[in-house]
Amino acid sequence: MSNKSNSKLGFWDRIGIGLSGLCAIHCLAVPIVISLIPLWPAFEHFHGYTHLIFFLAIAPTVILSLQRKHENPKVTVLLFSGVIVIFLAWFFNDTLGEYGEAGVTLIGSTLLITGHWMNYKSKMH
Repeated sequence: MSNKSNSKLGFWDRIGIGLSGLCAIHCLAVPIVISLIPLWPAFEHFHGYTHLIFFLAIAPTVILSLQRKHENPKVTVLLFSGVIVIFLAWFFNDTLGEYGEAGVTLIGSTLLITGHWMNYKSKMH
């Protein structure tokens, strides 16, 4: 397969890894930022929508990166599990609390990054 074909195949996986990484960085940074800036109420209002925004950005990358049939069904399970976990972190954010929400989202991001990485590597061979 040519380099141009390889590059095109892995595009959505690279986008997915980047978005999932941003999601993980967000979840690690928000508790620190919130504890350092307690008088910034507008940030907390915006934070309520970030998981939905990440979910809406990440879900299409999963679908687009799974357009090819896989020999390894673990890739599909990892990617769909990661999207579901990100959605659940957003949906249950009031129940989970700040640290629970961050922990659940980090799990989802890890699943997504792992799935996209495995998918990317399988397309390159």
